[in-house]
Amino acid sequence: MSEKTTIQFDKYEAAGNDFVVVDGRKFPLEDPLNFAKEVCKRRFSVGADDLLYLESSEVADVKMRVCEPDGSEASMCGNGIRCVAAYLYKNEGKNQVKIETLAGIYTVSKEGSLYKVKFGSMHSIGEFVNPPTGKKILKLKLKGMDFTIVSPGEPHAVTIVDDVNKVQIARSIEIAKNLKVFPHGINVDYVQICGDHICVRTFERGVWGETLACGTGAVSSAFVAKELMGRSSLLVRMKGGDLIVEFKDNEIFLLGKARLVYNGKLDTIGGGIR
Repeated sequence: MSEKTTIQFDKYEAAGNDFVVVDGRKFPLEDPLNFAKEVCKRRFSVGADDLLYLESSEVADVKMRVCEPDGSEASMCGNGIRCVAAYLYKNEGKNQVKIETLAGIYTVSKEGSLYKVKFGSMHSIGEFVNPPTGKKILKLKLKGMDFTIVSPGEPHAVTIVDDVNKVQIARSIEIAKNLKVFPHGINVDYVQICGDHICVRTFERGVWGETLACGTGAVSSAFVAKELMGRSSLLVRMKGGDLIVEFKDNEIFLLGKARLVYNGKLDTIGGGIR
């Protein structure tokens, strides 16, 4: 019989994007991806958009793995990385941290009540599209809509709409899971220009549904909208709250709050939740 293990977790949220954080340096999991499939189930377990699993890093303060509810692994999470920074501030007293992800190393600084993520510049879209490309911006027409494909560490398909509230967002699955075009799936963002700010709704891959906010979605949406609005700083209004995206010297920054909701313990057997 497999041995029972008790692990501690923390529940964090950032603009309504919610996460289970497990520090694998203290509570190692046999299979974090399989664990995510169980712990992220709403009503049947803790419930979350993602599991953020922390590991030791040789190149940064910590390594963050973004484990999705479907058992896949995302490259990066803009809201999640702020939650990890908030966790490290609370538990290790660090005001600035370097966090390793599959998309690279990101620096997060605490500035008052906000956490500021330095994204650098947009990444190459690479193998997120078929055929692969070294471009950082790709224009595609899908389902009769014009999309801009970009990646600040996670792939996003961004389109401008007249009214985000009228978007039938469930239909985004046809774009997000168009594996002929996007072999690993893609996040889909709908952007409405609302005066001096933008309103955004995001359908996330891995979750395969709408989330209340998405950090990399905010960055991608602001990146596309700034060309139309001519602004170096944009307020991004999402269902779960507001984020700020700044552009300076070819670098992109994301600012927003991150909050501990509660912590608890779970019993595991053989890598699963008891």
